Amino acid sequence: MNPLNSFPKKKKCILISPPENGKCSTRGVLSLASFLEAAGYPAGVVPLADSMRVEDISPEKIEAVLSDVIRENDPTVIGVSCLTADYHTCKDILRICKQLNENIVTLMGGIHPTFLDQDCIALPFVDIVVRGEGEWTLLELLSALEKGGGLHHINGINFKENGQVIRTPDRSLGNLSELPPLNFGLLPYEFVKEGYSYGMMSRGCAFNCTFCADNRFWKGVRRFPLSRIIHEMETLEHVYKSPMVAIEDNMVYLGSEQFSELCREIKQRKIRLGPQFYVLTRTDCIIDSQGMKDMEGTGICNVVLGIETGSPKVLKMMNKKTSPETIISGCEKLMKYDLVSIGLWMIGHPGDSAEESEHSLELLRHLLDKGFLSKANFSYFTPWPGTRFFEDMEKYGIEILKPEWSNWNFRSKTGGKREPVCQLKGFSAEEMEVYYKKAQEIIDQYSARPFWEPVPGAEKVSVSFETYNKSVKATV
Repeated sequence: MNPLNSFPKKKKCILISPPENGKCSTRGVLSLASFLEAAGYPAGVVPLADSMRVEDISPEKIEAVLSDVIRENDPTVIGVSCLTADYHTCKDILRICKQLNENIVTLMGGIHPTFLDQDCIALPFVDIVVRGEGEWTLLELLSALEKGGGLHHINGINFKENGQVIRTPDRSLGNLSELPPLNFGLLPYEFVKEGYSYGMMSRGCAFNCTFCADNRFWKGVRRFPLSRIIHEMETLEHVYKSPMVAIEDNMVYLGSEQFSELCREIKQRKIRLGPQFYVLTRTDCIIDSQGMKDMEGTGICNVVLGIETGSPKVLKMMNKKTSPETIISGCEKLMKYDLVSIGLWMIGHPGDSAEESEHSLELLRHLLDKGFLSKANFSYFTPWPGTRFFEDMEKYGIEILKPEWSNWNFRSKTGGKREPVCQLKGFSAEEMEVYYKKAQEIIDQYSARPFWEPVPGAEKVSVSFETYNKSVKATV
């Protein structure tokens, strides 16, 4: 028996993390299970990445794991939380669950089913779709199933009844102070120790970039009590000897009192962070603040910036509310603080073209040459479900080239080639690839690949979860 299938007691609700999530203590399903456990409902998390690598995924391997889990626990419910890129695997997981035991209630939640709920509930092996924030919905759902009652009173779900699909009203957002810290004990010990875990200080984003669906999913910004991430940091360091590697909020405002307090707590408690610890933010949120000063001595060494493009036209199309000038100013300010600045860029967003991409290359060269930017990473635009671009591709001149959801993933399989999934009416995929290559050449000229990217000439030509897992835990 694989240790990941063995729980101290039987779990009536099993949540599966697909292999695409890699050796990551996936916060989505772990938060759900932690909340259920705290409320008295036995729940478990099965990370399939503990049994198989992404390139080795097969229905047979998934079935081997699930058959053990079902035999040992006899669960009432099995659920998955889907991103667009792992939707195909999540479908296989639930299909196999139904084949193994047709009485198991199968759930599908996450950002992909939230925006494509009708497609997901139409699958014959999916019983219920959970839309939006899932903790409170899942708790009510398990209570109703346990009592044998109806589901009509549970907001935020789609379910089947007498051959019909019932879609209940959206659920209001919950109180984040009710959520306990993540219970890493619901995962195999070695999985947490050998893998990586990130923290979150909030849910949602204050901005509304057109290429991102998170604002629509979370409907604003709510903050967790600071004690939650501190508890998780200390647990990971002392219990698992695997320090937290990042804060993965949509946008960490480095000038906030919350961030300053976090930095002070890290230093006062002498919390050790991962050697490549990073935070995500924006260039227009880099200000000379107490938070920037308080970062010194914390172990936070990387600041990842959503730059996206050097084109004013494309920045406007993105609703980014920044400009090349604010990008330069923000990057320049970071230089004072002895931090590694990593810029994230995008090629192929609506409004982009060969001419507009030249602006990005020009700004990239300038930032690297002046030392205002330490590292840079380029990706291709993807019209994610939940964005205006997905819902009206014809209006924005978007043509999908790779309709299979499995191709919609910025972290490809080991050895895979990163390619655009779409092209624009005035900007072909071939042209996009030319500018992607030009950007990589500039990055390599300045030795400016971020820590998760393979070095030039390496056999692996694209970032994978295996390389990412090693890089976030490697010493600087």
